[in-house]
Amino acid sequence: MKYRVAHTTAYHYDEDVLSSYGQVHLLPRDLPGQRCERSSVVIDPLPHDYRERSDFFGNRVAYFEIRSSHRSLMVSTTSWIEVVAGARAALVAAMAARAMTWEEARPASGDPEGRDYLLDSPLVETSPELAAYGRLSFIEGRSIHDSLVDLAIRVHDDFEYKPGATEVTTTADEVLVQREGVCQDFAHLVIGCMRSLGLPARYVSGYLETDPPPGRPRLQGADVSHAWASVLVAGVGWIDIDPTNRQLVNDRYVVTAWGRDYSDVPPLKGVIFTEGTKHDLEVLVDVVREA
Repeated sequence: MKYRVAHTTAYHYDEDVLSSYGQVHLLPRDLPGQRCERSSVVIDPLPHDYRERSDFFGNRVAYFEIRSSHRSLMVSTTSWIEVVAGARAALVAAMAARAMTWEEARPASGDPEGRDYLLDSPLVETSPELAAYGRLSFIEGRSIHDSLVDLAIRVHDDFEYKPGATEVTTTADEVLVQREGVCQDFAHLVIGCMRSLGLPARYVSGYLETDPPPGRPRLQGADVSHAWASVLVAGVGWIDIDPTNRQLVNDRYVVTAWGRDYSDVPPLKGVIFTEGTKHDLEVLVDVVREA
């Protein structure tokens, strides 16, 4: 399957901005089951400096500098991605076929692939409270497959999806108390539960192809960026879990970046120099399956 993903972020400032320095995590990764055929980045005003690199986690990162006065900033990325049908389902099937318990699924101590994702991070710290919530799904001797599915369902059912209820700095423990948030928060919650039980887990950002309401045409710009969690299962690999949609990740997802938590891979962050104090923000995302 092939997808075209367009993501536009526009800022409108109340005063002149003398200069802007930004970093973008919006370019899809190449990984087993997913290949980014090409990407384009359009920035207005035209940047004085633009470069791309790979970060510590292997993500594609774009950096730009605008050193002239402006009242608005637009960053638009368009990518064409091929997703291998059934690749993620095959990984889940392999995990289920092994019939290992979740205790057996924990990688060996010191496993280099999962080492960084067992440690506490700025927005996800292990805690007895997160471990206790996770153990309601990770019952002694239960299979890792059934435990992950149950956790996804429980988070979806126990927490209210409520945009605006949290900030980008809200921690996993705070989400556990508030019982509301958005996809970023639910991903952090799952990650916190997994790490508190000794399972390496990372934060994944990307996109999900969505369906329009029944009988309604698909609207341009109606999609949003998405986030979920990924857990390292010994002998199998990384299994992605989407608690916002109470399911394991399938072929309708596109991965852009991953890290320890949101703070490692925000879609767009930067610094501006201005006397202004206010701005308007508009984000448009479109995920289209192409023939």
